Amino acid sequence: MRIPSVWCLSMLCTILWAGYAAAGAARPLSESEVRSLVETMAADGFERAFLEEIFSDRRVRYVPRLVRMLVVPPDFSASYGRFTTAAEIRRAREFKAAQSGALAAAEQESGVDAGTIVAILLVETALGSSTGRSPVLSVFASLLLESSLHREAFAATLDGNPRRDDFMQRLDDKAAWARTQLAALITMQRGSGFDACGLRGSYAGAFGIPQFLPTSYLAWASSGSDSRSPDLFYIPHAILSVANFLKAHGWQANLTDDEKRVVLWQYNRSSVYADTVLAVAKQLNGSPAP
Repeated sequence: MRIPSVWCLSMLCTILWAGYAAAGAARPLSESEVRSLVETMAADGFERAFLEEIFSDRRVRYVPRLVRMLVVPPDFSASYGRFTTAAEIRRAREFKAAQSGALAAAEQESGVDAGTIVAILLVETALGSSTGRSPVLSVFASLLLESSLHREAFAATLDGNPRRDDFMQRLDDKAAWARTQLAALITMQRGSGFDACGLRGSYAGAFGIPQFLPTSYLAWASSGSDSRSPDLFYIPHAILSVANFLKAHGWQANLTDDEKRVVLWQYNRSSVYADTVLAVAKQLNGSPAP
């Protein structure tokens, strides 16, 4: 969440691959990089042996092209229009009908209407058909490394850019954010055997059908009456988790559109995103498109 749709990004990410690869292709972590990450996260209270096991996993990689996309983000706002086409609304209606039981249970528990939940899942991952292929833990680890061990090399790629100082500050801000997300992800693995190293998601580290960040998973992911831990790749859990997130951030049935936008901003900080979700939800709930 709080990122552009994975589905919208998939084609553009493919196009951008060659350019970002020139700045450094993905590769396994070096010994110095593993040590740096262990030192950083050990300062947050995690056991060193556990951290060394995680960061030494060969699936954890340094992915500078994804760091670049997070620090110097492209504009994806024009991509949202596709979700209000007749074909996409039809797919969303079919999904809504197929998942009517889970949606009704979520609506009764949270007060969030089925149309809004389905609209979010449509925009985020095309109803679960495109959840992302980026190594989630590697995204956060790479941001930390870029702001420390590789800071000078990253700064050199911005030489001549009039916004160089702004982007370097953004790198620092993103690194601090990544440290929090990485701590949450490590907590998930330590607490329930979650395979953090194998988790795949968006270029910005969100995962599952509703595209939750690790901190959001710990705070709001829900499995309802199911005794299992929440699985965001399982549709009923994804539905419940979206509803739980929106309820926790103030969603009520009688909100105005402007008030709904305020809540949706907490899910994805994009006004175009919020407007698209509202437009799709209105059609799914039986209202004409704006």
